[in-house]
Amino acid sequence: MMTPYRRDASEFMPPPTTERASDPPNHRRLRRRALGLALATPVAALGQPASAPPRPVALAPRILHVMSFESPWRWTDGQFDGFRETLALPQAQWKVFEMDTKRHRTDEAKAERGRLALELIGQWKPDLVYLSDDDAVAHVARPLAGQPLPIVFSGVNRDLDLHGLRGAPNITGVLEREHVSMTLRLLQGIVPEAHRLAVISDHGSYWDTVIGRVRERANRVPGFTLASVDRVATFAEFQRTVLGYARSADAVLYLGVLTLTAAQGGTVPYPEVARWVTEHSRLPDASFWIDRVHHGTLVSMTVSELEQGRAAGRLARAILVDGQTPSSLPVEATTKGHPAISLARARQLGLSVRARLLLSSEVVRQFAWDNKGV
Repeated sequence: MMTPYRRDASEFMPPPTTERASDPPNHRRLRRRALGLALATPVAALGQPASAPPRPVALAPRILHVMSFESPWRWTDGQFDGFRETLALPQAQWKVFEMDTKRHRTDEAKAERGRLALELIGQWKPDLVYLSDDDAVAHVARPLAGQPLPIVFSGVNRDLDLHGLRGAPNITGVLEREHVSMTLRLLQGIVPEAHRLAVISDHGSYWDTVIGRVRERANRVPGFTLASVDRVATFAEFQRTVLGYARSADAVLYLGVLTLTAAQGGTVPYPEVARWVTEHSRLPDASFWIDRVHHGTLVSMTVSELEQGRAAGRLARAILVDGQTPSSLPVEATTKGHPAISLARARQLGLSVRARLLLSSEVVRQFAWDNKGV
């Protein structure tokens, strides 16, 4: 049984009508339910064929948000914030289910978390399901493809073909696409002498397509060559590989660092991985997400979690309020990037950053752990 994540008062808080379905009593109740109920109930409850357009639900729709990861976390919470902002239905009723796949990282554990989410759908009978990131799509959207229940997603790295969802009439959403070229050009603006780029990631399946896009787009940036692309499973392997880059690379692009296994078992928390990098690597680094910059990565042309959620919220509103079918709403990627620079990391590495770059970027002046006095 998982331990629920609790939010500090200063963190993002759900509205009063939100129930968090990952609390232990619900888990005990959900585990007693049969999977067949979860798969059958949404169709029977909605009582209409898959090809019928959804009925507008303008007043107080029930919306279940299934997170691939957990809360509090800026990436996850930001998507949810953006979704609710553009959905703009203050009377909506919410439930949130955290798959927490950083900890439940094996295929079997992810499947079990997906099963519990499906059971909740069968019990609560939401009017719409909002999914964030690939694991939720793989384990919740795929079993419900073609059913009447509308599904909207955001933060998805893999193409719908790879998820087996191309043409599903009840599913639409927002793809996550990294700003590879712009991130590397931002890195060049601070470290023009960096030419050999190393890329490192864990073995999460959704990183496969991200690495493919990095390979393709990095070659379009003059002055950069890919020195290596490494996939690692354990924190010890990650540490050895990163230290080895001092001899073979000029800069590092960090992708998946969420599911690295500790020597004693379990997953090393991502903030600990990021802090180790700042304490042991002298190479300038980059990534694609703002929380990475807060945890010490030098630069990023970030994928905006708020824009991902806002785009998904607009799709959900078109379905619930305007009565449009999910299949009539195109699946697209957000295009707005946001430059960010860790001034704390730049100072640590002895790098000077031109005022022009600082004025045009979000500047993070401290490491995340400095704010906590750790």
